Amino acid sequence: MSYILLSPVDIIIDSRENSKHPEFRKEFQSHGLKTAVQPLPAGDFLLLAVPGKKPVLVERKTVTDLGNSIRDNRIWEQAKLLAEAAEKEGYQPFLVVEGWLGVLEKYRGWKIQSVLRVIDALMLDFRIPVLNTPNKQATIAWLIAKAKSLGRTEEKRIYRMRVEKKPMSLKDRILYVAESIVGPTLARKLLREFKTLRNIANASVKELMVVEGIGEKRANEIYLIFNTEWSDDQ
Repeated sequence: MSYILLSPVDIIIDSRENSKHPEFRKEFQSHGLKTAVQPLPAGDFLLLAVPGKKPVLVERKTVTDLGNSIRDNRIWEQAKLLAEAAEKEGYQPFLVVEGWLGVLEKYRGWKIQSVLRVIDALMLDFRIPVLNTPNKQATIAWLIAKAKSLGRTEEKRIYRMRVEKKPMSLKDRILYVAESIVGPTLARKLLREFKTLRNIANASVKELMVVEGIGEKRANEIYLIFNTEWSDDQ
């Protein structure tokens, strides 16, 4: 195992998050924050701090993301990963939920008290503070303000990122691809049922629905991922 040393920065953005949402980095830089893009073991943003203050490891979810992770039961795995990574490195874990929680009640028919129970479990059982912001711009504004509150850039500690020299095995890479589509729990169920990614890609909506936890809506989403023509249009 080796380490990559970075000069002090204000915010490290997870490489996957940056590829999906490059606007975050642009906004950070336009407000004078020094940024870096690296794979993070957990979370989407790491806000570094001066000695005496705790860096903050932030996971960002839209309300839709939160709903999907609750539905698939991935929320607990994700919370555990975030909490463990933060504790190991001495960070403060933080979950930002972006958007109106009432969407889950209005459009999915969920009881709002059930959603709030999940949130209070995250705060009490996993000790992860949860912040609900109205939209992406509010999330960005909070991240900028929080990063600046953690001290001057040049005084912030250097980030040491552990890098495994051993590459992922073929099985790990297959699982990684499946997880990027449906998350860790359903990925394993799909692979147990269909054995290969090719078989998953060739499955019909009806065949996908045979897997426990995959309803018609999720089956349609998986089918469309593999059967929709991609274009380079914005």
